[in-house]
Amino acid sequence: MAASTSNQGSCSKEVMSSRIGLPALDISAAFPQATPASIFPPSASDYYQFDDLLSPEEKALQRKVREVMEKEVAPIIAPYWEKAEFPFHVIPKLAALSVAGGTIKGYGCPGLSITGSAIATAEIARVDASCSTFILVHSCTAMLTIALCGSEAQKQKYLPSLAQLHTVACWALTEPDYGSDAGSLRTMATKVAGGWIIDGQKRWIANSTFADVLVVFARNTSTYQINGFIVKKDAPGLRATKMENKIGLRIVQNCDILFKKVFVPDEDRLPGVNSFQDTNKVLAVSRVMVAWQPIGISMGVFDMCHRYLKERKQFGVPLAAFQINQEKLVRMLGNIQAMLLVGWRLCKLYESGKMTPGHASLGKAWTSLKARETVSLGRELLGGNGILTDFLVAKEFHMWRLFKSIHGLLS
Repeated sequence: MAASTSNQGSCSKEVMSSRIGLPALDISAAFPQATPASIFPPSASDYYQFDDLLSPEEKALQRKVREVMEKEVAPIIAPYWEKAEFPFHVIPKLAALSVAGGTIKGYGCPGLSITGSAIATAEIARVDASCSTFILVHSCTAMLTIALCGSEAQKQKYLPSLAQLHTVACWALTEPDYGSDAGSLRTMATKVAGGWIIDGQKRWIANSTFADVLVVFARNTSTYQINGFIVKKDAPGLRATKMENKIGLRIVQNCDILFKKVFVPDEDRLPGVNSFQDTNKVLAVSRVMVAWQPIGISMGVFDMCHRYLKERKQFGVPLAAFQINQEKLVRMLGNIQAMLLVGWRLCKLYESGKMTPGHASLGKAWTSLKARETVSLGRELLGGNGILTDFLVAKEFHMWRLFKSIHGLLS
C-alpha cells in the first residue's frame, strides 16, 4: 500500500512537471470563438455613408491606406506594443502610402487636400494609434514647420528625403516644466560666430530616439523671442533618452532630450520662426489632424466590437443578440457618425479660410471626448478579452487617456 501510494505520488509529480513551462497558447487556439485584431475586421462604421462626401482621389487614398494598414501592419503590431518598441520594418510600408508631407506641395510631397490628409490619419489610427502618432509628428508638425517656416534651401535639402521616409523627423517644443504653456519655454539659443548655441531640455518628444532631424524651438537670448532650428541627430552635446513606464502609446518612442552647448549653423535656423505666434501656421493644420486621430481610433474599436459580438457566443446565442450590447454598440456608432461630420466640417472650414483656433479647439475637445466614451464602451463589450492587446481595444483604451494631454499641447 505504501509502495502504491509512493508510486502514485511519483506519477503525480511527473504529470505536474510536464505541465510546468508549457508555452502560452496561440490566441486562436486559446480563444477560437472570435477573430483577433491581427486579422483586422472589415469597416462597418460608416453608417451614414460619409464616403459619399469624399472626392474620387480621397476615396482612392482611403482604400490604399486601409489596405496597407490592415494587411501589413495589423498582423505584426501587438507584440511591439507589449515590448514598447518601434517596428522599424514598418516604415517602408508607411512610406509607400505617400502621405508623409500631407498637404505640402512640391519637394516630393504628396500635396493632399486637408480632407485627404485627415482621412489618411484616421485610417492609420483605426489600426494603430501609435503609427498615426509617428506620422502626425513627422509630417504634420516637423515637415510642415520646415515647409511653412523654412528657407528655400532648407526645403530643398530636407523635405524630399522626409517625404519618402528615408529620414525621420521629430518636433521638439514641450519641456519638463512647460507643456500646454509652451510659450514659456526655457531652452535658450545664443548667437555665436557662424551659428547658435542651444542649451536646455525637452520632454515627451515623439520619434526622437531615432529621428535624423529635430525641429527645435528655443528662446533667443538677445530678443527673448522664440526661434526655430533644425538640429541633426549626431550633433555634439545632444542626448535623447527614451521615457519608460508608459501605459499608452507604448510603440511611440517619447524622449527626454538634453541640449548641452549644441551648435547649430546659421543655415539651419528657420527664418520664418521669430515668435511663438509663428508656430500657429503649423498648428492650424496639425490641430485638424489631431481631431481626426480619435475618429480613426473609434472606428477601429467599433469595427472590432461589431465583429466580436457576432462571433462570440454565450448561452447559445451571439453576444450581439443581447439588447444591452446592442444599445452600447449603437451609442458607439452614433458617436462615430457625429465625429466624422464634425471632422469633415473642420476640414471644409480650413479649406475655405474660415477656420478659427476656436473651431479647431472645439473639434479636438469634442472628438476626443466622444472617443473616450466610445473606447470605454468597447472595453465593456469585450469583457475579459478587453484587456488583451490581441483584440485591439486594450491598447486603444490606454491611448484615450493621453488625448487630454496631447490635445492640450496642440491647442
